[in-house]
Amino acid sequence: MQAAIILMSILSTIASLVGCSPSQPVAAKVEPVANDADHNRYFKEGSGLIKPYMRLYGVPEKSTSSSKAKAEIARGIALLDAVIAYNTNNWAAWWTIGKGYQALGEAEKSCDAFGKAYFLQRENADVAREYAAECLNLGRATEAVSIAEHAVNLSPNNAGLYANLALAYTISGRIADAQSTIGKSLQLDPNDKISLALRSVIQEIADGKRKQPRTMRELEGR
Repeated sequence: MQAAIILMSILSTIASLVGCSPSQPVAAKVEPVANDADHNRYFKEGSGLIKPYMRLYGVPEKSTSSSKAKAEIARGIALLDAVIAYNTNNWAAWWTIGKGYQALGEAEKSCDAFGKAYFLQRENADVAREYAAECLNLGRATEAVSIAEHAVNLSPNNAGLYANLALAYTISGRIADAQSTIGKSLQLDPNDKISLALRSVIQEIADGKRKQPRTMRELEGR
């Protein structure tokens, strides 16, 4: 999976990973998991239902606007809830639930699920990336910085993770750190459009041409 937090506003390519109008999932009930075979079957089915709607950098996701889409995601989440009830250490189930709620624009629930995945699995940079992204959506910039710094430590040659960290620094008001960090991202990938656009935004803030954003919504100009 590519590591990149999506900036909303100036870059349409970035807008897919953060923020959208909340949409309550349709209620979906499933029988409890009784054994390992059920656990594996539920996990496969639940993940399969959510996967087409996941926001992944560079991968087009299906629209979640229809009642069918919402029902499929809701059933996927319900199946994975049953998996977790049986196996509380299944971090991948929590991560996928987070992606499901993210697809529906439920930032609080998504962040909570990613947080639980991160608590169980701190050595996966993608888990950290998603958690940091949702923290930024909720205005928890300081927390996002800590998580994004950890992600960079896990994968120090990943340009996208440096861009994520630069974004977190930007939202938290640490502009000098953001400039330095986006520079590292571009050293690793000089032609990355996301990093180039973010560098321009950071420079505008540093020059006083753009107001210092404290939330993603402010960065978007909304």
